[in-house]
Amino acid sequence: MEAKSAAAEVLRKTDAGGDNERYRHGELGREAVEEEEVKPRRVADAPLPAERKRKRAADPEDDGSVSDSGSGSEGPPQQQQQVKPCLSPVPPLQRLLSACRALLTGSSSPPTPSAVALIRGIMVFSSDKIGPDDVGLRDEIRFFNKMNAAGLQNPPIVTCKPIYEGANFTIAVFFLPLGAVMPLHDHPGMTVFTKVLIGSARLEAYDWVRPRVLAGCCSGSRRRTLAKKVRDDHGVTAAASAWVLFPNSGGNMHRFAAAEDAHCAFLDVLTPPYAPTDRRRCTFYQDLPYEHHRPRPCTCRSTATGGAICDDDVLVAEEQTCRLAWLEEVPQPRNLRVVCLPFRGPTIF
Repeated sequence: MEAKSAAAEVLRKTDAGGDNERYRHGELGREAVEEEEVKPRRVADAPLPAERKRKRAADPEDDGSVSDSGSGSEGPPQQQQQVKPCLSPVPPLQRLLSACRALLTGSSSPPTPSAVALIRGIMVFSSDKIGPDDVGLRDEIRFFNKMNAAGLQNPPIVTCKPIYEGANFTIAVFFLPLGAVMPLHDHPGMTVFTKVLIGSARLEAYDWVRPRVLAGCCSGSRRRTLAKKVRDDHGVTAAASAWVLFPNSGGNMHRFAAAEDAHCAFLDVLTPPYAPTDRRRCTFYQDLPYEHHRPRPCTCRSTATGGAICDDDVLVAEEQTCRLAWLEEVPQPRNLRVVCLPFRGPTIF
């Protein structure tokens, strides 16, 4: 009985071993099949020897050197990387135009503070700084240098070069030869961004006293309106920041005078643009000292409708805190010569 039990045990182990061997062979068979399925794909991906020879014949610089791995066998070819085109940076003038299109609606109300900050930043800061080459000023500089050398400018000629004109805003560059003056004028219901590009200029700017105060309104003489001087800068240069004037603040009426020893040019963004049909025409003024006329009580006082008044009591605080002047409307000065030129700078769209 013990011999039969031992024989049965040996037979059982043998059968088990066979099952294990068959399982092992089955697994090996499955791996072999999977390996055989992989091989055709690798062979199909590898370059044919004939193609390799033709490539070497076409490219004599290909010396058939082996890869850095040290093995002479050819591996699967590396996938060629797509070469992306090198995009040049957006010119600052184009960036300014795009920002104005997106942010300026042409409303008589000032733009939002964030829109003002963005447009000022494009006109001023670091890589976005707009220089003479961006607005095509080199030709004007050479031309006026020759004119001044020959003594042919009397009075000087102011040039205006519209860069963009639309219903909501206008971008233009003004060139003032040395000694030229842009007379005192206004921007009714407009917001204007200004940046000096070359040279230097003296800037004087006024805002109306609120509520409006008139002089001579009862005598039938030419009307004069009281204003306060808010800027009197003797040396605004290209290093200065851009400034912004608004319909009722920031110096809506201003005067530019180029220095006597250098040309001056400045960039303007006006929104909405001048439009005589919409009562946005440019009016010129002559500024008179406040002492030239003292207001006196009269019948032209109005209530909270925003009308004009003539009353000494209203002027006390203004006289103590601001420099006051009377602005009198005048025709365009005869010695002002403004010539519009086409923009021939970098292409913008």
